[in-house]
Amino acid sequence: MTAGRDRLHGLAWAVVTVTVAAAYPAITRLGVTQQAMTPMELATLRYVVAGLVLFPVLLASWRRFGRADWAEACILALCQGTPLAALIATGLSYAPASHGAALTLGLMPAATLVFAMAAGRYPSRAAAFGAAVIAFGAVALSLLEIGGGGSALIGHAMFVLAALMGATYFTRLRASGFTALEGAAFVAVLSGAGGVLALAVMGDLPQMLRIAPRTLLLQAVFQGLLVGVLTMVAMNRAIALLGAAQATVCMSLVPAGAAALAVPVLGEVPSGPEMLAIGTMVVGAILSALPGSPAAVGPFRCLVPPRRGMPAASPGGLP
Repeated sequence: MTAGRDRLHGLAWAVVTVTVAAAYPAITRLGVTQQAMTPMELATLRYVVAGLVLFPVLLASWRRFGRADWAEACILALCQGTPLAALIATGLSYAPASHGAALTLGLMPAATLVFAMAAGRYPSRAAAFGAAVIAFGAVALSLLEIGGGGSALIGHAMFVLAALMGATYFTRLRASGFTALEGAAFVAVLSGAGGVLALAVMGDLPQMLRIAPRTLLLQAVFQGLLVGVLTMVAMNRAIALLGAAQATVCMSLVPAGAAALAVPVLGEVPSGPEMLAIGTMVVGAILSALPGSPAAVGPFRCLVPPRRGMPAASPGGLP
């Protein structure tokens, strides 16, 4: 009975994670295309809110971190923080939300697998085939866009770069020894401070006041609390209750969910060929997540080695 209850609770946490992750491209694209927010404003808002929530984590353990830890934390923040979020938001101003989810989250397992191979960790045949399927789906999606005029290709290039940055983050996080909570706290606090500083230097900080309070509240709650904090908690709970492999398979459904949510939120209806290409990438992501694959310890299952007596955990948040 306990096992069945744990599985049910794990599935519930996985549903929460997938729902927020799938809504992220649509809500972000809404902000940059219809709510007059800039990509940097969205990214900064996300990490300022998340940083305020997670700051106590650093406050409680900062004495244990040396210069090397802070240097590594800065690299992690560059790969997963404000630069990444601003890059994705900029890409979503050019390309549909469904493309953003497919090419960013969809390509991360393949990119992580390539990085693992470069480090001498070779995948199973199924995982290697999955990576090839993902790449095929990504190429097909871009070719469809070329056939339709190519207006979204700039966004596609940004999504591919974002996938590489995200894969770099997960690879380095695993090697850093930080727990998931520490990694998320470092990224949120450093990115929030960096984003505010960047807006101040550019003279754009006062422009935040022009944003409608309703819009500001919506994006602050969604980007900061749901994406920046809740997904970390929900994904960690799903992994603990379901196991890493099953939780990873659930996350592989995000691109399809993003395409579905983009319809009511943005009125974007993918064509049949686009859905086929996205579906191909979903299948590839599931194959890449099979047990024994280096990709399975990448974006959605990056088990972090224990650090100074702290338990291993998975990374949280979204790219």
